[in-house]
Amino acid sequence: MKKKICLILICFLILTNISNLPVYGSYLNIEYIDVKLTKPIKTSNMITLESNSGFSIYNKEDKLMEIAKLPDSVITVTPNEIGDINVLDVQNNIVYILPRDGSMILGSGSMENHFLKVGKDRYRDYIRFLSNGNELTIINHVKLDHYLYGVVPSEMPSSFPIEALKAQAIAARNYTLRNVNKHIKEGYNLCDTVHCQVYSGLDWEKDSTNKAIDETKGMYIYYNGELIDAVYHSTSGGYTEDSSQVWGNDFPYLKPVEDIYSKDSPNSSWTLQISSSELNKRLVSAGVNVGEVLDMEVLETTSAGRVQKLKVKGTLGEQVLGSSKIRAILGSADLKSTWFSVRKEGSSGENNTAYVLDGNNEKADKINLNNAHIIDGQNKQTASRGIISRVINKNNTETLGGLYNHTGQYYIIEGKGYGHGVGMSQWGAKKMAEEGYSYEEILKHYYSGVDILYNDW
Repeated sequence: MKKKICLILICFLILTNISNLPVYGSYLNIEYIDVKLTKPIKTSNMITLESNSGFSIYNKEDKLMEIAKLPDSVITVTPNEIGDINVLDVQNNIVYILPRDGSMILGSGSMENHFLKVGKDRYRDYIRFLSNGNELTIINHVKLDHYLYGVVPSEMPSSFPIEALKAQAIAARNYTLRNVNKHIKEGYNLCDTVHCQVYSGLDWEKDSTNKAIDETKGMYIYYNGELIDAVYHSTSGGYTEDSSQVWGNDFPYLKPVEDIYSKDSPNSSWTLQISSSELNKRLVSAGVNVGEVLDMEVLETTSAGRVQKLKVKGTLGEQVLGSSKIRAILGSADLKSTWFSVRKEGSSGENNTAYVLDGNNEKADKINLNNAHIIDGQNKQTASRGIISRVINKNNTETLGGLYNHTGQYYIIEGKGYGHGVGMSQWGAKKMAEEGYSYEEILKHYYSGVDILYNDW
């Protein structure tokens, strides 16, 4: 009887442990991911590949069985008239035809140097293609850690201390698996741009970052047993942001934390000066037409101080812009974050007042054009350059064009930090590492309540 009870308890404990395994455990079985390449692509319908060892062709799902071998060191890939993909040698002879669905992959003819050159850039493992009409999508079918080899030095300077690089490696590994289906409907997992993570391939790899990836192999960040979305940014400016305030997704591990380690980093504070005319141009290009900009006003900020709503006033009305729209209009390289204040400076050098003439063309009164409206019989508009101002006197309507010019007006935007401000600050991680903190301490500082666990599944 005692033996039966012991066996029941053992089975219960085993089942309990299995049920407590991470929800995202199945993601950890991913060996290869598909990354769309945009960096080396000059044209979308003819791609050149190089390999000193020739090429081998495999089925994507069976890399142990070589389907065909191409001895040429240089080949060109292009769609054919029925939508499949021709592989051409240097004499433009068709040497193989790949199916349009990307089910076949190209690899190096040598297992020792398993990389291919695409345009001027080299990539590890395999290349596959999708054909859509006359356009090709080129995809790097690459092992997870080989992908990280090309990501980490593209996202963080390889000269940073090793503990900061390790923190970045683990965060990038988490981000990869949490976002692995981001482009799945398009036939691949991730792209090589900032939309996912910047990925630059073999030529961008560095010994220090490869070491950081190798020494943290199998390390992941969890919150309550779930793999976290380990987002990161350049520098917080002194305080990180709540994910719910930026994207609307409320994650308990992406909460604001004081970040003294980012305060003296590059771009911890910055200034942007933009002229009224340049601001007008950028607004119109983004489909925001308020006429000539007269003023900008911060309406709402997050608890950490970042702008959520900005009102832009113009001669044709006003519009309230959200934080993502603001950075899209002004450019994320110029408006480095949404933690900023704004003030108007300068003038055209012209007098901002005008005189109203009576019936004898004599000055009857003066008005401040900043507070005036010109009535033209159809509507009411704020006075500004570009509007032909019309004043009604006793006898008729006279045109008084060019009363006020905003040409010399500009805006000073003073801000803090670089990026969205959520999760790990990369420059903060550097400072923490310099002060002796480990990669685990760095990650636990920026991601609240998490555990760093090893899984070799």
